[in-house]
Amino acid sequence: MARVEVTEESLRATVNQHVFARAVTLAGKVAGLSAAGPLVEATVDGTDVSVRVRPGGLDARCTCPDADPYPAAQYQPAQYQPAPCPHAVAAVLAWVRVGPGEASTAEAGPSDTDLAAELRADLDDVLADLAAEAGDCDPDDGWYPDTSDLEDLLDEVEDLADEAPEAARELAGYVAGRIRDVLAAGNCLTDDLADTLARAEELRQQA
Repeated sequence: MARVEVTEESLRATVNQHVFARAVTLAGKVAGLSAAGPLVEATVDGTDVSVRVRPGGLDARCTCPDADPYPAAQYQPAQYQPAPCPHAVAAVLAWVRVGPGEASTAEAGPSDTDLAAELRADLDDVLADLAAEAGDCDPDDGWYPDTSDLEDLLDEVEDLADEAPEAARELAGYVAGRIRDVLAAGNCLTDDLADTLARAEELRQQA
C-alpha cells in the first residue's frame, strides 16, 4: 500500500506559489479538522473542504469559486482534474502542522485499521443474523444455517493477515467465539457452521 509523505515544502512545490501564500494566511482559520487515511476534511474560513492526498498531488473538493475554473460540467475538458484551491491547501497544511514531527504520512487507500473495522462490522451483522436464526429455531426440528456470507468474510480476514496479522488474528478469534455461542443456542443439522468454526480457529493460529 503506497504511503505519501507530506511536508510544508512538498506542498509548496506541488501548488501555485500564490495559492500556497493564500493558504498560509488561511491555515489559522481551519476548524473541524479530521483525517482518515488519505482523506483530510475541514472547514476553512467558513468553507467546507475535502482533500484526498495522492502520490501525484491533491484531489480537492471545495465550494469556493477558486476551486474549479470550469464550473459547468459540459465545459470541463476530458480527464480534467481541478488544481487545489487555497482552502484545500490550507486544510492539508493545518493537518501537516498538527501531525507528529515535521512530516505527516497518508496512506493511498484505506488503512489496515479501517479495513479491520469494516470487516468487524460486517462480521457482526452476519453473526447476529445467525444467532437470531438459532434462537428462533425449534430445538426438535433444528436448522440449516447458510454460512456462505461468513465464509466470504473469512476470505477477507485471510487476505488481511498478509498486511495486518494481529488484526486478522483478533478477528478470527472473535468469529470463533461467536460461532461457539451460535452452535450452543440452536440445533444445527449440518456441519457447515462447525467447519467454519474450525477454519476461524485455524486462521487465528496461522495469522
